[in-house]
Amino acid sequence: MAKSKKKSRSKPPEKNTQLNHLQQTIADANQLQAPLASLPAVFLQVDNIIPSSNDDDETAAPTESLATIQYHQSPLPSNMLEQCLELFEMNMGAMYRRSSWGLDMDEKRKELMHVDARFLVVVETSNVEKEEDDDGGATTRVDAVEVADDTDGATATLTTADDKVLGFTHFRYEPNDDESSTPTQPITYLYELQIHPTLQKLGMGKRLMTIVELLSFKCHMEKVMLTVFKMNDRAMGFYLNKMKYGVDECSPSNYEGCEDCDYEILSKSLVGGAGG
Repeated sequence: MAKSKKKSRSKPPEKNTQLNHLQQTIADANQLQAPLASLPAVFLQVDNIIPSSNDDDETAAPTESLATIQYHQSPLPSNMLEQCLELFEMNMGAMYRRSSWGLDMDEKRKELMHVDARFLVVVETSNVEKEEDDDGGATTRVDAVEVADDTDGATATLTTADDKVLGFTHFRYEPNDDESSTPTQPITYLYELQIHPTLQKLGMGKRLMTIVELLSFKCHMEKVMLTVFKMNDRAMGFYLNKMKYGVDECSPSNYEGCEDCDYEILSKSLVGGAGG
């Protein structure tokens, strides 16, 4: 059944101004290029990763595993998209099946392919080799990483088919639809934070969330929001205790008759305290 048509009413001038400002803020955020270029390079590199391949190949050239945090806009490269979906199902498949939502991988694929989707992806590159320089010393050659160009601030993200996804966030810049019938608050909604088991409990989740919050602040978002299952104790503890999020005022648990809902909506204000 189609939505019923409402009689149009002119909005007060101040509402139109607020709405225009909201739309422009989100449009500017979505058009931002190379947002990681201003961050220290060391903050985007991950060391001490367990090598994912060639561990038993004694004839292989000496390699060390390097991972970098890359920024991507939708659409993701196909190989990267498939790995993100696999990582999501590995980490969350069983929990989704037990939830009231169920597991729908086709729907998850559509989410990740949304035109407004933005990503931070932790990519392990297997082509970092030790070479000898002219003086016999060792140098490191990196064939595929995120490279910042100091001349114009542009960032080129180079990927290959051999790159392995070790973690990712999916987020979008959106109006806060739960705020009112005429939203005026620009927010970042975190749809996904997934870390490969080899990087869990090493601070990678906190680093990715910190970058999301920094980008959100830079883009003038007023808060970061996310959804988490109540049964996911580790995630709840991470967001509430480590990242200082709070239960948002729009979370189902704040409404009579919805206390048994199996998820909470959490948020952190970027202009004040957590929650709300």
